[in-house]
Amino acid sequence: MTSCTKVVQLDLRTAPPVYVIEGNVTDQPGPYTVQITQTTGFYQQNVFPGVAGATVTIGNGEGFSELLTDKGNGQYSTQSLQGIEGNTYWLSVIIGKDTFAASSTMPHRINLDSVYITTANNSGKNVLVAVPSFLNPAGTPYAYYFFNQLIDGYLDKTLYYSNSQYSGGQVNSFPLERVSEDSTLHSGDTVQIEMQCIDKPMYDYWSDLDASATGSGSAYPGNPPSNLSGGALGYFSAHTSQTKGIRVH
Repeated sequence: MTSCTKVVQLDLRTAPPVYVIEGNVTDQPGPYTVQITQTTGFYQQNVFPGVAGATVTIGNGEGFSELLTDKGNGQYSTQSLQGIEGNTYWLSVIIGKDTFAASSTMPHRINLDSVYITTANNSGKNVLVAVPSFLNPAGTPYAYYFFNQLIDGYLDKTLYYSNSQYSGGQVNSFPLERVSEDSTLHSGDTVQIEMQCIDKPMYDYWSDLDASATGSGSAYPGNPPSNLSGGALGYFSAHTSQTKGIRVH
């Protein structure tokens, strides 16, 4: 028996570049940044160029607004804005003739009490995972969370998000279990967890991004709905931020 191979070049349609905007305001001292890049073609290098010359403004519902400073490479920075929980913030980005806008309300802080290590079962194998410990608020409205996990200084790229819908009044037991093949923590690892209290639109964004990336459920791979108007990809998030760490023994 014989076989042969053939190189196939897919005739993918060329899509015009799309702006990607990622902006954050937190309850921690600024400055806060807005990153603006552009998408590239499928066959081009996976490098997204920063966009210069944009007019970027962030304001709040109390009449304050600030024009951000262009720091280069598509990064724009505040100088005097201070995020406060409970306030609503709006973002305006003007690039040439294109205008993009978004708003986000910073929820009230749910205190991150501690981080501990526990054992979980992953496909029949016991693994060590970190758990952020905090008390979910009882009743409605629900609280929404997003977590960043750094292991020995490296960001875990798993998307971690949860809410208090079915756990109101209970201590959180949501483990940050990685999707990687080596999903266990190891003795000597240093783990830092950032807990963000986010609003409902941002929770929906992370949930849809996770489903779109994996094609899970009824979702198909694609771009998640954004809270940005005007056709840009990305998000604008006003959230609280707390970080605690632990060393694995």
